[in-house]
Amino acid sequence: MNTIASSSEQNAHHETLNVKVRYAASGKPYVDPKASSNETLATLKQQVLVFFGLVEGNVDGGHKVYVLTYQGVQQTDLSVQLGQLAQGAHHLELNLIEQFIQG
Repeated sequence: MNTIASSSEQNAHHETLNVKVRYAASGKPYVDPKASSNETLATLKQQVLVFFGLVEGNVDGGHKVYVLTYQGVQQTDLSVQLGQLAQGAHHLELNLIEQFIQG
């Protein structure tokens, strides 16, 4: 018996992404195989910081921040949804970089 998936079941496959975030100081990447394509970079960044045990803020006479990069480009607009960034792909790989701002 053949079954045809409903349009909502078909769309469910496109509403999730396999997301991987690498951080150079860790040998193990953050992986979410079912991240929502509607999730923003801001939400992802918070999850990634918790996963790696990182905190942004003042330290040693400066300010430490972490930035997500995609294909070598820093992502400054954290309101962007993962699905927009992936542009139809089902996998999204980003890097997390540490920046120290003196002052």
